[in-house]
Amino acid sequence: MRWLILLMLTPPLFACELKVQVSDFPPYSYQKDGEWRGSRVVLSQRLAQKLNCSVRFYDVPWARALVLLQQGDLDLMFNLTPTPERQAFLWFSRPHHLERLAFATTLTDPQWVKVKEISQLVEFPGTIALTQGSFMGSAMQNMLRQPKFQQKTIEVAERRIKNELVLKDRAQGLVEDLDYLKFARANFPEYQVLQITPLLLTETPVSAGFSKASPLAGQWQALEQAIDELDKAGLWFSELP
Repeated sequence: MRWLILLMLTPPLFACELKVQVSDFPPYSYQKDGEWRGSRVVLSQRLAQKLNCSVRFYDVPWARALVLLQQGDLDLMFNLTPTPERQAFLWFSRPHHLERLAFATTLTDPQWVKVKEISQLVEFPGTIALTQGSFMGSAMQNMLRQPKFQQKTIEVAERRIKNELVLKDRAQGLVEDLDYLKFARANFPEYQVLQITPLLLTETPVSAGFSKASPLAGQWQALEQAIDELDKAGLWFSELP
């Protein structure tokens, strides 16, 4: 009888499967020895353990992942900037990382290797590759409304394809996560042709976005509690060196 009373007083944990978007995006997520690794993979596993969930990782391009989140076919995606458009179909956690988007180029002209102002990109003598659906700050959004600047850009749905455009000299500049660029230059020889400029387009806290159409949509309180506990333990917000 005593055990029965204890069981009745203990809040039941709900069993679930957490469907998380990943991609080849080191140091956040990448495959090694057939397994997904990286800081966002670890964060997913910590959260899933708190929720008594298993985790399934889906290798999905950025823009496609936003569509699947809207449909409820994915539950969670990291490294998202809350915007009014996204808040219509996503619930955002407290920030988990400070994201910095930088401009990099294959050009060797000091004018572009040392570029500091976003307005200078209007005169960039080449093509700039961008990730479709990525929030690059209000200044860039305003720039993209200018026909002259639009002609200098190409948007692709997948980061891997975007970066290949630059590495194969089909584009001469790109906007990319600063930590990714540093990791790539340190680990992949082909990225040595890319020069990371001083130009930072954004330096903003990013959050995890949970689909409002997900089967877990009714468990916001449990999600908030789990994230709160991880945050208090120093296991939620991360700042990469």
